[in-house]
Amino acid sequence: MLHPDVAVFGGCAGGREQFHGLGSMYCRGAAAIILTYDVTNWQSLVELEERFLSLTDTANHDCIYALVGNKADLTDSKAHLCQDSDGLPEDRTECEEARTEPHVLSASPTPPASPTSLSDMLLHKQVAREDAVALYGRILRYKGLDEKSSLPADKMCFETSAKTGYNVDVLFETLFDLAVPAILRKRQENQASPTVDLEDWRQVSGKRGKSSCC
Repeated sequence: MLHPDVAVFGGCAGGREQFHGLGSMYCRGAAAIILTYDVTNWQSLVELEERFLSLTDTANHDCIYALVGNKADLTDSKAHLCQDSDGLPEDRTECEEARTEPHVLSASPTPPASPTSLSDMLLHKQVAREDAVALYGRILRYKGLDEKSSLPADKMCFETSAKTGYNVDVLFETLFDLAVPAILRKRQENQASPTVDLEDWRQVSGKRGKSSCC
């Protein structure tokens, strides 16, 4: 589950039109925002800047931004690794075979198919990492943040695969390591700030009014 102080937006997301108006409410007071695009779809990166960036105006002034390119398994052979129970990468082919039923030997076995290299199966990558880094810089300038004192792009730009789990743990571990201290600090400040009970204030105000009456 995501922390309630973390908001996620993605370009080319299904149903975005009907929920677009709720975006600013969704990230109000957010300590971290994940902006997600599709590495095989240039338009998804464009929409992050043109449609979704303005929705972050209600986030905290010290909000952390992570730029995430998903579907890396379609363009990068390294992303064809899934995570085993120990968190270590396994070969994607072995993972798929483990999820299928055992093969039953036939009296007339089917001849093996001609081998296909993994590179032949990969799609063209439309969004280069340099494009994401450039957008991250524009995000900082849009938010009025100093690029020199802000988190570097090479630490906050990720390429992941929701299908194989590639880099997903790295993304959230990095994000929460950075965001949680800010969240705790904000809560401590809110607890330390005095609050006024209006009912108590009315009672005290009323007593003072009666005592000063002639």
